[in-house]
Amino acid sequence: MAITLRKEGYSYRAIAAKIGDKVTASGIRKLCKRFETTASVHNQPGRGRKKSTTAATDRRIVRMALANQRARSGDLNKVLGEAGVSVSSRTVRRRLCSAGLKARIPRKKPFLNNIQRQKRVDWAKEHINWGAEEWKWVLWSDETKISIFGSDGVWYVRRRPGEDGLPKCMTPTMKHPMSVMIWGCMSASGVGRIQVLKGNINASRYIGEILEPKLLHSARDLFGTEPFIFQQDGAPCHTAHICKK
Repeated sequence: MAITLRKEGYSYRAIAAKIGDKVTASGIRKLCKRFETTASVHNQPGRGRKKSTTAATDRRIVRMALANQRARSGDLNKVLGEAGVSVSSRTVRRRLCSAGLKARIPRKKPFLNNIQRQKRVDWAKEHINWGAEEWKWVLWSDETKISIFGSDGVWYVRRRPGEDGLPKCMTPTMKHPMSVMIWGCMSASGVGRIQVLKGNINASRYIGEILEPKLLHSARDLFGTEPFIFQQDGAPCHTAHICKK
């Protein structure tokens, strides 16, 4: 309405008087000037609050985090404070997140020494050009534990505040939950036979209960009389001399 009245030749004071509702002439003038400049009556986005850190400080925070990737934001902030940079730990976390360095829970993996790492790299280089034709002759195998009561994985529940003690919002636990250990194998053409394992498995049991009755029959089912590659992990019972023989 103010823009239309201004185009019709009304003064700022006259427009304010016509619109009423405590509208001032200076407000009308600012509105009209804004429309003349931006062709819009909406407020332009501001620059926001000035950053508490400089670009150099942001780069320093990232370098410190990469130098020690287990350092907490409080530890980094303490180092900055000793250098005369006064910011909060929250600011440090925001700068790290902006750089793509979000805090994550480390994955749990078996420890590997340098020799084992080198063996893995060599193996990967030897098989880097393998395609579907080569991989289809591999028989993969492993053991897995199936928990009869509960689960070893992480489960989430949606609850309101104060409902953490309700049975439906809790995960019951047992000191010695019942579980079953199963060996199985598979290939590109299908799955092999499985074997339920009881107790600890040594080399002789691995041969008598898995390799001879399950592995060989699975290989005949999947590959017939064609040669194949058998894959297993480095468990002691797998790598025993009698098993390799």
